[in-house]
Amino acid sequence: MSNTALALLPLALAYIMFTLGTGLKPSDFKVIASNPKAFFVGLVNQVIFVPLVALAVVLLMSPPPAIAFGIMLISFCPGGVTSNMLTYYAKGNVALSVALTGVVSLLSVVTLPILITLAFNYFMKDQAGSISALKIGVVMFLLTTLPVTLGMLARYKFTDFMVRRSSILNGLASLFFVLIVFAAIATNWQLLQEQLTSIGLELVFIIIILFALSILTSKAMQLSWFDTKTIAIETSIQNSTTAITLAPIIMGTAVGLPAIALPAAVYGVLMYVVALPVIALIRNKN
Repeated sequence: MSNTALALLPLALAYIMFTLGTGLKPSDFKVIASNPKAFFVGLVNQVIFVPLVALAVVLLMSPPPAIAFGIMLISFCPGGVTSNMLTYYAKGNVALSVALTGVVSLLSVVTLPILITLAFNYFMKDQAGSISALKIGVVMFLLTTLPVTLGMLARYKFTDFMVRRSSILNGLASLFFVLIVFAAIATNWQLLQEQLTSIGLELVFIIIILFALSILTSKAMQLSWFDTKTIAIETSIQNSTTAITLAPIIMGTAVGLPAIALPAAVYGVLMYVVALPVIALIRNKN
């Protein structure tokens, strides 16, 4: 990957987060007040259970340090518009999904720097250099929180235009996502060939466990099936674009994407392979 392409990665992520913001409106967050229990369960699952499940799988299967850290990195990232789309397909509570995506994305400016620093110090302790939680926090604000906020503002100020152009905006965001995943895979092709089976198995385990755990926690809190399958999808689907974009920033890479971006790239494909059949089974289940 050239220096120019690498430099464009943050801009692509910022645009994707901007499109997420254009799909949000103040009324989307009313579900927090009207359905606080479901929102709380989804928030806890996303922020706490996802990293814990990823950590358990990584410690159990012991992948190389860079791969282990890369898996943890994707687990720290919030969901994206993909989870909202899949919730719609699953006939779930789209308002709840959108609210969770928006809130967790805004919270990531605080949660990601802390979790990334802890994971880096544990899994990459033999790696030369160190990372700055403050720097990651600033980057997260500029690439996620600020674009989401600007997208919401644009939706508020230019509602008709944004609604009419939503398909074009989202289509371009999807194209950026595909290109970013392809770039991460192409840059680490040899490592992918060596580690694909291991990485794929670990990520599949994580996705399936999160689906099952989300259903159990939701049922334990006596949530409706409408909310339960929404939380299961929102918990299991992460924003791999964020992880891929952060990878060279974390590692200080000037050329090409580092190995820690590979799990996120593989995940960007596998999440559809695993999630779509499951969603097809649960969408009409009462």
